[in-house]
Amino acid sequence: MAATEYITCLTIVSAEGLPKTDRLSKIDPYVVVNVNGQQFKTGVKDNNESPVWNAAFHPCVQRNAGGAMLSGAVDLNLFDEDTFSDSLVAKCTFDLATITAENLGKPVTLALEFVKDKYKAQGRSPTITIKLEGLVQSFNSMRAMFASMPGFLTNDRERACYIPIQESAGLLYVAVEYEANGKMDFKVYVTRPNVPVFLDMMVLTGRQYTKVRRRLYREGHAVVPGLTVYEELKLDDVPLNIDFNQLSLVVFDSKPLSSTNADQASKALVNVQVDQHKQEIYMPVDAGETMLLVDYDKDDADIKLAVLATPSTADKGYDLTIRGQNVNKMSELYVPPIPKLGGRVMVSRLYELDDLAYGTRFEDIEILRYHLSNPRQYTIQGITRIMG
Repeated sequence: MAATEYITCLTIVSAEGLPKTDRLSKIDPYVVVNVNGQQFKTGVKDNNESPVWNAAFHPCVQRNAGGAMLSGAVDLNLFDEDTFSDSLVAKCTFDLATITAENLGKPVTLALEFVKDKYKAQGRSPTITIKLEGLVQSFNSMRAMFASMPGFLTNDRERACYIPIQESAGLLYVAVEYEANGKMDFKVYVTRPNVPVFLDMMVLTGRQYTKVRRRLYREGHAVVPGLTVYEELKLDDVPLNIDFNQLSLVVFDSKPLSSTNADQASKALVNVQVDQHKQEIYMPVDAGETMLLVDYDKDDADIKLAVLATPSTADKGYDLTIRGQNVNKMSELYVPPIPKLGGRVMVSRLYELDDLAYGTRFEDIEILRYHLSNPRQYTIQGITRIMG
């Protein structure tokens, strides 16, 4: 069976026991890393026999279905920077076949071998510590895996794959975008306007909250030829070492319950509460469910909707939008809920309008409320098979 190409995060953590290389100063070490023909270089740590780099790189590696988990090697070459000519001081090789699911993500300390007798004569035992975290299929491997799926699309220049959720009959797509920094963006698209569904994305473990960026395109937005979308959810900069079985999309059927606007809420002036320390004003919208929040920053005021953690909000969805406009917004899910107003209320969700144009009228800011039913949960791993 052909090998599958994966991306991993390789961190050159630190080294110990490095030799003295100059009469008047200590070693100025850096490491050149070769991984199956890919070369990377750490920064230089001046005058340091115990350098800490914590330098992360993102090489492609080969993973086979049979035999060892990975194939190939990591060659580590430790140099001393010098004004005229840098010197190779020590080296070692790490066999990637020794990586298992159990030790992936754990630091590995390796013995360095000196290349010259003058270093060996100092009687030191140098070591270097590295760490490999996460294995995700590369763009090329994912593109090859889904090539025959009906509706599958790619953007080769942006290194993005667009995967339809098959049972949605083309309504929902999941996008996987490979970033230059080794992290990934995940997006969910709705391909038809005014569909009675409510979407959420969440990380089920390892965080107190999940931050989702949301966009509404009232006239549609062409992502790539063949894919026009009307709503977008996005998780930014997802690290390679996350468990993608714990990254979920939840789809609800939604039914409108009520609509109001920020102007009505702000004029009611009933039970208004103020957090003087954080410069936040809370105005109730739906009693016991939501509060309109005006958060005063250094340069402007942010408009947010706080959803309270009460039994009455458990089967409801909410939205904050601007009448008749394309909208950039953000939502945060808190698990467990967080205290606000000195602990007087507990908040499970926050919705915020991004890039709110100066002069936007409160009467154009809409607060929507839905009844949610029939939840369908998908994992990013289940949709994309990104971990293989």
